[in-house]
Amino acid sequence: AASALSRFLTSQNNNFKYFGITLLGQIIQVSPKYAADHQLVVIDCLDDPDETLKRKTLDLLYRMTNPHNVEVICERLVGYLRSTVDNYLRTDLVARITELAERFAPDNSWFMRTLNDVFELGGSLVRPEVAHNLMRLIAEGTEDEDQDLELRLYAVTSYMELIDKAQLPDILVEMMCWVLGEYSYL
Repeated sequence: AASALSRFLTSQNNNFKYFGITLLGQIIQVSPKYAADHQLVVIDCLDDPDETLKRKTLDLLYRMTNPHNVEVICERLVGYLRSTVDNYLRTDLVARITELAERFAPDNSWFMRTLNDVFELGGSLVRPEVAHNLMRLIAEGTEDEDQDLELRLYAVTSYMELIDKAQLPDILVEMMCWVLGEYSYL
């Protein structure tokens, strides 16, 4: 079954690719291990010019994300957010990327970097509670004081690098002002 699925996903015919994406979506509900075998092929479907196939692929990528592949998938989703102009799709991407980052972040600096990209690219499409959750993480930290200090230093450094950009979304400017106001002494 896996080789047949692979042929559908790599077909030149978009109908076969769509069928392969749909089929893999059904298979991973029963056995998620198959997702890893086809992850790169599915990610490549994002480059297809067919919008319907792209949306179906985004949905599948969201459902197949786990702690082991979150970095690769979120990187591609952020890249797609960077290139798309469809406002509905941008809204959906912002929501899905932030949810995946909150659920599966491998570490706090990756989480912050990813959210900063989403803030910068998504702007007003980002829910305010996403910024508040990041502020709470920075302020309250974890149980490890050294990690907390490292995260705060990383936040200050990353926002100082962004400060010279000509135009930034309000949510990112608010985040920057809070972090720099609270922790620039570090």
